[in-house]
Amino acid sequence: MKRILFVCTSNTCRSFLAEYIFRDMLEKADEEGKLNRKDYKVSSAGLFALDEDEPGALAVKVLEKVYGIEDSDKHRARLVDDDLVADSDLIITMTDAHQQALEEAYPEAADKTFPLKELAYGEDGLDGSLDIEDPYRGDDEDYERCAAEIEKALKLAADKIISK
Repeated sequence: MKRILFVCTSNTCRSFLAEYIFRDMLEKADEEGKLNRKDYKVSSAGLFALDEDEPGALAVKVLEKVYGIEDSDKHRARLVDDDLVADSDLIITMTDAHQQALEEAYPEAADKTFPLKELAYGEDGLDGSLDIEDPYRGDDEDYERCAAEIEKALKLAADKIISK
């Protein structure tokens, strides 16, 4: 089983959105006979997460409204820890700074840790940026824009994510 971990700051928005959007993509690919969803374990965590913190209400709303994902409100944030890093085959961060912080705390994870935009667009990311902007304290449009940016990057990076 391939274990994929998405990481951001608090695990209530970006990594949470990436986890649920990617799970949805895997479900659809499974229905189309392209892969077996059971071959993948997808999760998320935050570098500074408060364990059991609820996801952002606007992030949940976007998943329901745009993607038809109805159970995301059950998600609870969790902190990145030694076991989670060791148990992950691929760690995908939402920013370059997240990658750097992970690699500093877990040097053994350097070969399996990448910003999402690097996987999608190459070493320079999109327009020179490897960061997915945090919509925290933003409005519905900010969260929808963030989810769309994550989805686009996930679609572009899907083959790399599955094969890494």
